[in-house]
Amino acid sequence: MAGYAARTRDSWKEGETRDIAQDMMQLTLAIVAKTLFDADVQGEAQEIGQALTEVLELFATFSSPLTEITDKLPTARNRRVKRGKQRLDETIYRIIGEHRAAGEDRGDLLSMLLLAQDTEEASGGMSDEQLRDEVMTLFLAGHETTANALAWTWYLLSQNPAVEAKMHAEIDEVLGAKLPTFEDVPRLTYTERVFTESMRLYPPVWVMSRRAVSACKIGGYHVPAKSIVLLSQFVMHHDERYYDQPEKFDPDRWLPEARAGRPKYAYFPFGGGPRLCIGEQFAWMEGILLLEL
Repeated sequence: MAGYAARTRDSWKEGETRDIAQDMMQLTLAIVAKTLFDADVQGEAQEIGQALTEVLELFATFSSPLTEITDKLPTARNRRVKRGKQRLDETIYRIIGEHRAAGEDRGDLLSMLLLAQDTEEASGGMSDEQLRDEVMTLFLAGHETTANALAWTWYLLSQNPAVEAKMHAEIDEVLGAKLPTFEDVPRLTYTERVFTESMRLYPPVWVMSRRAVSACKIGGYHVPAKSIVLLSQFVMHHDERYYDQPEKFDPDRWLPEARAGRPKYAYFPFGGGPRLCIGEQFAWMEGILLLEL
């Protein structure tokens, strides 16, 4: 992560104007491909990123009861989604094929999946299609959300020079001139608070859904079976009951004593419960390390 961040930083020139959202998309895409699949896709990052954006249009209607019908119609959106899916499949199946041909454990997640044995399956291992489904989930989830979180963090720092100066002072004290390592992450406490507060103000996932498996009551409201219930991180993260001056960017909200005074789900950028985002710890580490740019 730190190596790719340094490569990105060194490609920037003093005084130029950058599209930081696009830069973060390409950076996080390269990182997720390398760390999870030991694949270097930085040369293809822009093309793959466009394909990912097209596929993510599916989520616009993900919670609609009409999804099964609308996703089959020959609309312009569905054609874009299909094109993006084909481009991603080409990349994912190529990476799977390279790993199968090498026949070795590269220490990445895909190698672990290839080595996994399922005692209930006659073949004993995953098919290429199963691997593709697992890989695609992580490829999508580990890319766009972190890039958006970082882009908003850079924006907030640009609007709050005192916070920016304090964060840089911590970086200088902890790291000096060296690249950060995993061991440095726990020492970058203020940087972590900056990233935490950024995801409070601008959560990468602003709403999530859960389907009621059976009829129930929530807060006195009757929820019929199969209903889709929406939970908004954005709304909760701006609730004045839990955050004084909720529109203000204040990393010190996340000092231990302030954090302890809030209920658990006053803050849930990665969801919660048994379906908590599987990449949460990966994202925290990546976000803190990349802010050392």
